[in-house]
Order: sequence, then structure tokens, then C-alpha cells
Amino acid sequence: MSLAEGRAPRRTAGNRLSGLLQAEEEDDGISQFPVSRSPQESGDDEYRGDHSDSDDEVDSDFDIDEGDEPGSEQDEAEPRRRRRVLTKAYREPLKSLRAKKAEGPRGGSQRSREVKSVPLELQEDVGDSRKHMRQSTTEHTRQTFLRLQERQVQSKRKKGGPNYERPLTQEELLEEAKITEEINLRSLENYERLEADKKKQVQKKRKIVGPVIRYWSLTMPLLPEPGRDDPVDVEGLDPDSQPAAAPPPPPPSPSPSPGKCSRTFISFSDDATFERCFPRARPPRLPARELCPVTHKPALYRDPITDIPYASARAFRIIREAYRKYVTAH
Repeated sequence: MSLAEGRAPRRTAGNRLSGLLQAEEEDDGISQFPVSRSPQESGDDEYRGDHSDSDDEVDSDFDIDEGDEPGSEQDEAEPRRRRRVLTKAYREPLKSLRAKKAEGPRGGSQRSREVKSVPLELQEDVGDSRKHMRQSTTEHTRQTFLRLQERQVQSKRKKGGPNYERPLTQEELLEEAKITEEINLRSLENYERLEADKKKQVQKKRKIVGPVIRYWSLTMPLLPEPGRDDPVDVEGLDPDSQPAAAPPPPPPSPSPSPGKCSRTFISFSDDATFERCFPRARPPRLPARELCPVTHKPALYRDPITDIPYASARAFRIIREAYRKYVTAH
């Protein structure tokens, strides 16, 4: 018992077969009602038939073996060619892309090609289609050439318009070069003259007219303060005794490097400017010393009632007595 008999049927079994049968019925229906075509369309169909035939020949190299029967293939080629003529669209010939094959010993594939030869009637149709194709190609080439000529004429017309600049001739270019040379020579002469004038002008030092105030700020070495005499120990010295020999001086110690300090100076060019910037204060005016009218001495006090200066108590009593009399009289 084989495995195929015992397994369950597939759900999609027969789907493709029904589709193929339906397509074959449609093709048969189309072939039963031929369509009338114009002579030009018939030539195109013949050309398409030739192209499909060549496709079949190319495919036969890979599909047919030497041992296969060529008769059955030839029988099937005719309806297949008809179907392709009806269903395929027109395609431009690709003669230039097909390379010519060199003649050589014919093998099994070439034998199959000989067996699958085209009938004489179809060969005549193919020749007519090729002639028609050559005529159409020649017509396309001629039209393309005419379009190119028309474009060239239009471009020349555009170039000759009002804004068209004519190219200069050799003589005009030489004249323009002479004018440019003269302009450059004049410019060079002007430049050389200006440079000579600059060299003649001696750069003089600028002198400052009028009073000048200078501000100086600099660093100076720091000077040590003048040292005082060291005190001498006179205790235990006898004036009559001879002085003892002086001890040897100590070795000189390396003196430290003096420091630096900042100094700022302001200098004036004349005294008048200095006095104007720093005026001297006037001395205060001393009040005039008043004299006592009684003693005729410098007054040291002042009476608050009569506002009369006086120098002593006696003068004060005299001033008050006179004031009292004056008040009594008036």
C-alpha cells in the first residue's frame, strides 16, 4: 500500500488545474474569432511573430536535448506562436544587441534548430516586416536630423538678437590692449611721483608749544637709612692706661641685595604753571588789637552791656559808672 493512497486529500488540490483549463478555454475562444487588422498592424504582428520565433530558438538551446523528439515540439510551436501574437504587445527590435555567432561545427542544439525551421511563407512575412522596419528607422533618423538642424538655426537667431555681443577681432583686441597699456603707464607714473614726494618730506619732531606737565612713575633701588654711630662701652677704661690692641675686624658678610621701591614724580615746565596748579594759601589776617579807652592799653576783655573793651578791673568799674550816669540822665 503506497503512502499517497492512505493520506488525506489537500484543501488546495486541483486549484491550479482549474485555472489552467479556464485560461486554455479563453485562448481557444479568442483564436476562433480573428480580428481584422490594417496592413501596417499585420506587418507589426508578423514582426512580433518573428521575434517570438527567435525567442523560441534561443530557449531551445536549454530546453531540448539531443534525444528528444523534434516532431512533437514542432506541432506545439504553431499554436503557441499564434497565442503570443495575440497577447503580446509590440516591442522595438533589438538587432544591435544580438551578437552574430561565429560559424562552427554544429552540435545537437543546432540540429534541433534546423528541425525547428520556419516555413517559407513565414520567412517571406519576416522579410517584409524587416523591410518595413528599415523604412521606419530611416524615417525616424531623417526626422531627428531635421529637428537638430532647426534647433541650430533657432540658436543662431537668438545669438544675433539685440543683446548679442559680437566677438572682437584680432585688430580690435590689439587696439583695446594699447588703450589699457596707456592707462596703466599713467597710473604707474602717478604712483612713482607720490612715492618720491613722500621721500622728500623729512619727518620732523613734533614740538609741544606751551606749558607741559609730565607724570613719571618708575622703580628705584631702595637706599638704606644713614646708620648711627655704635655706642662705645667706656666702663673699666682708664684714661691713663694705653689702649689695648684692637681686635681683628670680622670677615665681611655678604651684603643683601638692595630692594626696590616705586617713585612717582610730577614735573612742570615753568613756575607759573606750578603756582596755578598749586596756589599758595594766603596768611590769615590778624584781628586789630583794640585799646582800652581808660588805660590806653591793649584791651583784654569786653563789656557785654556797653560792648567797650577794657584792660583791667579798674577800667571796668569806671566804664560802668559812666554808663549808669548816662542812663540816669536820659
